[in-house]
Amino acid sequence: MELVYLDYAASTPLDPEVEACMLPYLRAVGNPSAIHAAGRYLRTAIEEARTTIAQLVGADPGQIIFTSGGTEADNHALWGTVETLGATAILYNPTEHHAVLHTIEAIVRRRGLRAYPIAIDRVGRIQLEHLEALLRRYPKSIVAVMHANNEIGTLQPVSDIAALTQKYGGWYLCDTVQTIGLGWVEAPKLGADFFVASAHKFYGPRGVGFLYRRLPVGRFIHGGAQEREQRAGTENVAGIVGLALALRKAYQRRAAYVHELRTLKHYLMQRLQEVFPDVVFHGDVSEEGSHPGILNFRIPSHPLADLLVIHLDIEGVCVSGTSACASGSSHPSHVLQALGLSAQAARSALRFSWGLGTQKAHLDRAIEVLQAAATLLPA
Repeated sequence: MELVYLDYAASTPLDPEVEACMLPYLRAVGNPSAIHAAGRYLRTAIEEARTTIAQLVGADPGQIIFTSGGTEADNHALWGTVETLGATAILYNPTEHHAVLHTIEAIVRRRGLRAYPIAIDRVGRIQLEHLEALLRRYPKSIVAVMHANNEIGTLQPVSDIAALTQKYGGWYLCDTVQTIGLGWVEAPKLGADFFVASAHKFYGPRGVGFLYRRLPVGRFIHGGAQEREQRAGTENVAGIVGLALALRKAYQRRAAYVHELRTLKHYLMQRLQEVFPDVVFHGDVSEEGSHPGILNFRIPSHPLADLLVIHLDIEGVCVSGTSACASGSSHPSHVLQALGLSAQAARSALRFSWGLGTQKAHLDRAIEVLQAAATLLPA
């Protein structure tokens, strides 16, 4: 049975060329902080990767800090801003990833900073008027609004957010984990003070990413003097090299890749509407307002999404439900509830996400299995 993988928003397959470029550094002996030849060989690879990434995103190499992924980068930006720059409050999009939301909760608990959600519309896009009202009341705030939501794909007006934040003397963290692999992130156009990347979202290795910061902030991980004394710990050289190549390939293919993803999204939505006339799509699904490779939906006539995900998995189709299990309890998606869905409706949602290698036949297979499951399983 062929595996149909439709969970690219969670993690993409590792590009074979990226894997091959990493192998020499996995096998190399030495520490990149050492001054001997073996160490210098690894240090050179790190700095070449940093330069490559900086050129791709329109930054200075000194503004790129390598991390273990997007979560660490988000933590670094938020904690660093609080500890270094004297932020007065945190203003956040309520549909942010938990890497941001849970960090904000920790900052509020430990530092006593106040945090305020920004109002969103029915597709999950923030209301700029409300953001400005909050900034007027709480200048010098940290604003946390992601580029594209990882569950529903809605895009945010990032350059407008950056301009407003700057107007009121604040700092803008834009989680770009889902969009940097589309080649959409360029520091001058984005305007954010911080943005983040995780290599496994664009066909690179797991466990490595980076933080762009327009200006230095306090370190998040203490210890050695690595990463210009911004992030202690021996660098993941192979991962960093793989990250740089994966990002370079992403920027080289961006136009064709986005077109391919959009074609598949249009086809998937059309097929779902044909097979399930009552299907409901969540978030902005327009071409100009959404991520081209993410679709979140529910079938009201069959609300048990957890059973659907299990059945799809048994049949070799990998997708995501938007609820998560913790301590034996099912927690409905905070993103969908922020859009106004009931807990029951939020629990019934599915997320399909696709990428390189996905074909219309794979989407057809997923819909075929979904149709059979909806017939066989209790509603």
